[in-house]
Amino acid sequence: MDFKKCEALLAAIDTGSFTKAAEQLHYTPSGISHMMTNLEAELGFPLLYRSKTGVVPTPSALELMPVLREMADCANRFEQISSRINGLQTGRLTIGVYTSIATCWLPPVIKAFAASYPGIRIILKEGIHQELDTFLENRQVDFCLYSEKSDSPYTWIPLRKDPMIAVLPPEHPMAGEKIYPLSACQQEDFIMPAYGADYDVVQLFHAYDIHPKVKYETIENHAALSMIAQGLGMSIMNRLITEGHTANVVKLPLDPPHTISLGIALPQAELSPAAQAFVDLTCKMLAEK
Repeated sequence: MDFKKCEALLAAIDTGSFTKAAEQLHYTPSGISHMMTNLEAELGFPLLYRSKTGVVPTPSALELMPVLREMADCANRFEQISSRINGLQTGRLTIGVYTSIATCWLPPVIKAFAASYPGIRIILKEGIHQELDTFLENRQVDFCLYSEKSDSPYTWIPLRKDPMIAVLPPEHPMAGEKIYPLSACQQEDFIMPAYGADYDVVQLFHAYDIHPKVKYETIENHAALSMIAQGLGMSIMNRLITEGHTANVVKLPLDPPHTISLGIALPQAELSPAAQAFVDLTCKMLAEK
């Protein structure tokens, strides 16, 4: 199979659109469509269902996905090993990452990396813990930066500890206190980010047998912060999420205190040269001394 067609198929499936796949790979939408038509003709069966809203994979394409991911991974590693021989000049690096880490930690790391390796294209795939695990499992990313998971099958490199905090509206009765008792959130209107299943918050609640009254759910932590500022409720978050956000909220340490470990999850497969270089630089710049 022509790897460019394989790459185009994966991009179309991942983005759900010939137009978005074309933007990602620097083709025209008609060029992507033509490649898919040719590939289906070569294989003898359809790979994509097409509609006005986009494309979705057929069962046959889904059956091929693990092999396609492996082919893409091998091709990318081949390109980067060749580049390493020539001085690591070109290649692509895809990183799964929490939005908070991408916002607060990664920009200076990316800047330093780009100065040394200007020919490496970097793609950030942001998501919640469950999404990032899926990206890593399906080889859609080279590695992930998120919070540690106790039963994770991946190699873990800790970077920094981050405390969990209570986030309250400014008019909250406890806004002037020095700490927030974790058990008190059971009597609050609770705002739960991450599809209502924030991994770090859920683990905290399980550890202390807390059962909050969830009134609102949102995928975006920043949306939750804005809702808190409007007095709609309160939430529990790790502190990094709130850094750089301008919402008028009150942040209090928890009682009992609780921290999470933020770091890098590495797949079982060997890292590409670019991925290894980025991981090494990240550890050098971000790891707690």
